[in-house]
Amino acid sequence: MKRSLIRSMLCLALLACHPIGPCPGGRLAGEVAAPGSAIEARVFALETAQLETRPSEPHSVHTWFVVIGERLYVPTSMIRGPRDPRERSWTRHVEADPAVRIRIGDRVYERVARRVEDPAEYASARAALEEKYALDPAARDPEREIWIFRLDERMADPVR
Repeated sequence: MKRSLIRSMLCLALLACHPIGPCPGGRLAGEVAAPGSAIEARVFALETAQLETRPSEPHSVHTWFVVIGERLYVPTSMIRGPRDPRERSWTRHVEADPAVRIRIGDRVYERVARRVEDPAEYASARAALEEKYALDPAARDPEREIWIFRLDERMADPVR
């Protein structure tokens, strides 16, 4: 009895660091990729990644992602949750500090999140996300605002 309680507590403590389903987690574990490392093509087909925001008090969530060429994109919710991206904790964190980390597969990449404002880039990223996740553009919720962030190499940010 005592061993199973200790084992259960240990499992909960280990899981508390990672997002589980819709519940956020903390700092992401995993091998941190060296600056300039390309994302391995073998992980492009993975369904989700984990995005960590707020370096001072890490907050991580599951997210969709797509890679176009060498560019990595993550959207705000395209189908569930708040329709207004401003209602999501992680988007507020990114607006306050764009330094993020993303774990794809077993590697963690340190990046800077930049909201995509260019209409052509946005359309390209959104189309790629809709294709990857088999979303029917005709079934879009007209009330849902979707932001897309490009995750650039952190070393390319002159502030950091």
